[in-house]
Formats: sequence, C-alpha cells, structure tokens
Amino acid sequence: MATQKAIEERTPPGQKWIPKFIIYAELGIPKVDIETYRLVVDGLVDNKLSLSYKDLVNMIDMEYVDDFHCVTGWSVRNVKWRGVSLKKIMDMARVSEKAKWLYTVSLDGYTTVIPIEDARSPKAIIALMINDKPLSIEQGFPARIIIPHLYGWKSGKWLNKIMFIDGYIDGYWEARGYHERGNVWYEERFKGQGEYSHSRRRVVGFMDR
Repeated sequence: MATQKAIEERTPPGQKWIPKFIIYAELGIPKVDIETYRLVVDGLVDNKLSLSYKDLVNMIDMEYVDDFHCVTGWSVRNVKWRGVSLKKIMDMARVSEKAKWLYTVSLDGYTTVIPIEDARSPKAIIALMINDKPLSIEQGFPARIIIPHLYGWKSGKWLNKIMFIDGYIDGYWEARGYHERGNVWYEERFKGQGEYSHSRRRVVGFMDR
C-alpha cells in the first residue's frame, strides 16, 4: 500500500515517471470502420445500448487531468481525458443491482474485467480524446475506458462492448496472472497481492438474450 508521502507526491508504489506513453498492442492494432462502429452495452441491464461514434461524441460530459500508470512500472503525469462518463452510460442502460463486474471487449479481441465499484468511480470515463485531440489509433481510437486509480491494462483500447455480469471472469491479462482489480495505490499487479481477490470463471462465449 502507498505511503502518505507517496500519495502526496502522486507516485504509486513501484512506479517511475516518464515523459511519454509507451504504446502496446499485444494483439495487434485493429482496423476501425468508424461508419459501422458501435459500442454495445449489454448483460445485466434493462436497456441494451448500441452507440455509434457520433452518438458518443454528442454525449460527452466529462473532462479532467490525471496521471496514467502502467503495470510494468512507468507513469505519465497530467494526461487530459475527455469523453463520456461511465455513470452516464450506466444510467442510460439501467444497470441491475445484481451486476458486480464490468467486462469489456475490444475490436482486437482484448478483454478485461473491472469491479462495479471501480466502474462507479467519479473519474471512470469512456475516453474519446486525449490532451485535446481525438484518440490516435495507437491510443485506442475510437474509445477506451480510463479509470485513473487502476493500472493501464484495465483501460481497454478500441472498446466495442461492455457487459455487466454478476460473477468474476478473467480477461486477457487476468488469465495470465494479473490482478482481479489492479489498484495502483495497493500495488495490485498480480493475483494474490493486496486484499482483493475473487474466484474465477473461464469465459467460453456469450449469447444474445
């Protein structure tokens, strides 16, 4: 857990500051057809959503500056994000009280999972812009989730599906040993670290309701 000094200096344990992002694309950079792109919100919701990029742009309601932290140990200060609050999406979808996790799917096949309480964080955002410019394809255009207190692997780029589920399912990196939650201040890099853990289920696919 971070010391008080680390919190005051905004430096999570085990992190070092660098001037620019290191860009990762573990599964390759996907091709994006913005005309047919949709962000689908499904699962334990009363109102399934299918939002175009234009829809998302017209819904922008949040902008802030915060630091970005990668689980590999680097951090970038003062990144400006602009986009749609997850709260707005969750309110529109009318997420069930039974939902305990948010499971995301990206255009490249990447997946990750986020506890519902972290998804409800005041800074949880579907980012469309970074530092006053639309996301580049390398940074996840058209959309990515950002939750500043979680490590960057939870910020799935090229986001195209959000599912609200009642039980934990490993995402891509979680299946390879990364932590269920990934809180930077508790240094939750790998399963078994910190105080937060859950039994896992193996995902075998999804079906439309």
